[in-house]
Amino acid sequence: QQIKEAVREAVQIQTDRLQESLQRENDEFLRNIDENKKKVLKGLVNNQVKEQVSRILPRIEESVNATLEAEVLTRSSHSSKTSYAIAADLSEMELKKILIEKMEGNKSIQRYDEQRNLYKVLVEAYEADKAILDTYGESTILKRRREDDD
Repeated sequence: QQIKEAVREAVQIQTDRLQESLQRENDEFLRNIDENKKKVLKGLVNNQVKEQVSRILPRIEESVNATLEAEVLTRSSHSSKTSYAIAADLSEMELKKILIEKMEGNKSIQRYDEQRNLYKVLVEAYEADKAILDTYGESTILKRRREDDD
C-alpha cells in the first residue's frame, strides 16, 4: 500500500514538472509569435507609409511650388536675396501647414499614439515659426538666413 502511494506521488510530481515545463515552452512560443507578429505588422505599416508618401509628395510639392511662385511674384519688388529668403522660409512653413492639413484629413492621428505625438510636435513647430514671423516679420527671417549662410 505504501509503495503504491509512493509511486502515485512520484508520478504526480513528475506529471506536475512536465506540465510546468510544457507551460513555459508554450508561453515562450506565444511570446515569439507576438514578437514576430509585431515585426511583420511594423514592416507592413512602413511599406504602406512609404507608398502613400510617394503618392502624396508630388502633389504637395506642386502645391508648395505654386504657392511659392505666387508669393515670390507678389514680393518681387524686394531684392533677389530677400525674395529668395522669404521663399525659402515660406516653403518650410507651407510644407508644415500642408502636412498638418493632410494629417488632419487622414484621421490616422486619432488611431495611433506615435502619429498623434508627431502631429502635436509638428503643430507646435509650425505655431512657433508663425509666431516668430508674425512678431518680428521678415527682418528676423533674413537675419536668421544670413547667419545660416555664414
